[in-house]
Amino acid sequence: MTPRSVFVGLVSHPGSQFCESQGPKGLVARLVDTLEAAGVRCSSQINTRNLFDEAGFLLTPVMARASVRAEIQLEGEWFRFLKGETRLRHFSRILSRYVRFALSWRKNSGTRELRRLLNIEYSHVDLYRTAIASGSDWSIILEDDAFTPDQGELALGLKCLFEEEKPPKFVNLSESFPLGDLGISHLLTESSQEKWIGASTRVVYQAERPATNTVCAIVFHTNFLAKILADFDAQPTQPIVPIDWKLNDSLMRLWDRGEIGPNECWFVKPAPIVQLSMVHDHAGD
Repeated sequence: MTPRSVFVGLVSHPGSQFCESQGPKGLVARLVDTLEAAGVRCSSQINTRNLFDEAGFLLTPVMARASVRAEIQLEGEWFRFLKGETRLRHFSRILSRYVRFALSWRKNSGTRELRRLLNIEYSHVDLYRTAIASGSDWSIILEDDAFTPDQGELALGLKCLFEEEKPPKFVNLSESFPLGDLGISHLLTESSQEKWIGASTRVVYQAERPATNTVCAIVFHTNFLAKILADFDAQPTQPIVPIDWKLNDSLMRLWDRGEIGPNECWFVKPAPIVQLSMVHDHAGD
């Protein structure tokens, strides 16, 4: 069955080097046109305002240091959740993060990075609220460096995934980091039923536990996105962590509460969306 509606949102800002993404040639506009031509009702929103700068609060060096410590702690909890690394490797990774934190005390006391993180977070969360309020079946949240050479294939592939008998709760559409580098390869199983329909040969993987590959390009079942937003709203506003880690933190709690289970998070490989701001060597992945 064709989904009744899809919301497509874009996170950007006025000085972005990818400002073309905000206009009629950008991925959001092209994807909406293609989906609507395929019979899918769409709504969209492009966020270009720095929402924290408009109505923010005072940021301090203490907040900045607490933010870095919280991110390191959260990374440790996340890798324990994924159950993929040996204890020694995990300990070495986290210890090296703390060492770098101690050696870069002055750098980690700056508030400029906090302001950037909050502007990004506020923009994502604003799109989450709009997507949920729209009543759309599905919500696609993109950052402005998301790119695909063929929006037609992307739209067709998405439309077919939307129509699955047992659809996912969310799908990672970008491969900003190789899946092996994320430490989740052991969680992935190639689906024997769900197929990516399009000109390119791509494989759909189901994850034993939910995981993200940055927030560059994710499609959410909107009912599940509402659970994520409710969890966000229930958490303290500080310490401040990047939105990627904030989402991972939420996924762990939702997993513990049984609100997302095995094989309800999917990955597509090779990913249909490229994150232009990141260049990685995928050899050996």
